[in-house]
Parts: sequence; structure tokens; C-alpha cells
Amino acid sequence: MRTKITICIAVILSVAAAAFAKDLKIGYIHSQRILSEFQESTEAQQTLDDEQREWMEQAKQMEEEITDLENELENQSLLTSEEKRAERLQLIQEKYLEYQRFQQEIWGENGTLYQRNEELTKPIIDKVNVIIQKIGEDYEYDFIFDAALGNMVYAKDDYDITDLILEDLNE
Repeated sequence: MRTKITICIAVILSVAAAAFAKDLKIGYIHSQRILSEFQESTEAQQTLDDEQREWMEQAKQMEEEITDLENELENQSLLTSEEKRAERLQLIQEKYLEYQRFQQEIWGENGTLYQRNEELTKPIIDKVNVIIQKIGEDYEYDFIFDAALGNMVYAKDDYDITDLILEDLNE
């Protein structure tokens, strides 16, 4: 968080200093609005929502199966031998582990949902970034910021002071 603030302050100071030298052309975008109103993005989100609903239904069915097995075991506990009881407990445990694996596979870190989201949104984000670059160059913007995220999404190379920072750091 501090790094972002420091970078933002550095960019603002650079922009302010450059403003004295010439008129700057600065623009901003609302990335969330772009993603919510861009047809390809809304279609991708709908696809992801539909797939997630299917996975949630699968998870619900698995939960219900486990609950049914537990209820059946409880209801028949007086009539069930220790051996059958142990077998059913083993089956319930296996179903529960299967359910946990399914949850981890779908919703875990780098799970299917995450991968599918990346797969669906990466081409859209790439397309948006190409358009931002094109507009930045065609309309001669010096900087374009994203109001939703507070990030710079375009800057003319003339303002890149990375080499100066590295030179000072390496001295």
C-alpha cells in the first residue's frame, strides 16, 4: 500500500514538474464501467456465472448425499451391525473427502474458477489495453489513469524516469 502511495506521489510530482514545462494532456478511464458495459465482458461474466452455478449445484448434491448417508446411518443405528456401521462411516468419510477435494479443485487457490476467469477475461483485458495505448498515442495523451483502481494505465515514454532511479541506486 505504501509503495502504491509513494509511486502515485512520484508520478504526481513528475506530472506537476512537467506541467511547468508544457501543457499536459491527462485523461482517465473507469475500468469497472468499461468491463460492465463492454458486451464481450458481460458475456464472459455470464458464462462464468453459469459455470459457477453448475459447480454450486454439484457441491449441493454432494452435501445432500453426505447428509442422507448420515441420516440413514443414524436412523438405522439400532439395526446395524458394528461391521456395517464401520463400512457406512468409511463411505461417509470418503464422500466427505471427495466433497472437500471438489471444493478445493473448483474454488481453491488457482482452482478451476480462477483459471476459467483468467481464460475468459485475459483476451478482454488485452483488447482494452490495446485500445488505451492506441488512444493515448493517437490523441497525444501524456498520461491516462484508471479512476476505479487509482493506477496509471498509459504514459508517454518521455516521462519514464526508471533509468535515473537505477543510476542513482547503483552509484
